Amino acid sequence: MERTIDQNLFRIAIVYFFLILVFLPLNKAMASQSMEAARELAAAGNFKKASVVAAGIGDAEGFAFAAASLAVYGYEIAEDSEMQPLFVKAIEYAKTAVELDPGSSEAYLQLAHTLGRYAQTLGTMTALSEGYAEQIRTAIDKAIELDPRNYQAYLSLGAWHSEIIFAGFMAWLLYGADEGESLDAYAKALEIAPNDNNVHFQYAVGLLKLDDRNIGQALRHLNIAAELPATDAYQKIVQEKVKEMLNDLERN
Repeated sequence: MERTIDQNLFRIAIVYFFLILVFLPLNKAMASQSMEAARELAAAGNFKKASVVAAGIGDAEGFAFAAASLAVYGYEIAEDSEMQPLFVKAIEYAKTAVELDPGSSEAYLQLAHTLGRYAQTLGTMTALSEGYAEQIRTAIDKAIELDPRNYQAYLSLGAWHSEIIFAGFMAWLLYGADEGESLDAYAKALEIAPNDNNVHFQYAVGLLKLDDRNIGQALRHLNIAAELPATDAYQKIVQEKVKEMLNDLERN
């Protein structure tokens, strides 16, 4: 009797083993297709739907992309009243991505990104007093440590320094923000991705936050950004911002 039970359990184990062998590649293929669908939705400007599809995949890559897409939707498209809850959800996605894959530079980048967007809804001084500067910097540093070629992490680092310097002298001293380090980070991002219009745009924004006298350099980067091709929805959003900023600077 015991031998029969053992044999049956062995057969069941064998069946499960082969089912895993069959369905694991299928699940990976389905995840890959869903990820591609999420990227296509985001490229077309459907950022909120892209976030839902990406989160549904259930892996670190999916949650990181969901965080990025939802943060873009919240910042660029959503009504002001929607922003905070959207950013809270985006932070949850990013934290899940980090938990699932602590070795993912992209996961830490999106944690910094989403925390930064949420902090912006609080106001600079409130965000600083509640410790967001430290949390964001820790996530940025980890993203760079894990992937020294992650140019978006360098953009975030440049912005971290420039935003704190722009906030005022006391914040500058308290958090150790440094103009030279900000410029070095922007330059590194540009070195890695010289044809990304957002790199030039963010570089220009950072230059002006650091010092109004940087307007010549800022205009050069804005003009380059305006000429670069915009092939997806986010690049087109950036392109419009570039044009608006150029118009504002020309009027002033």
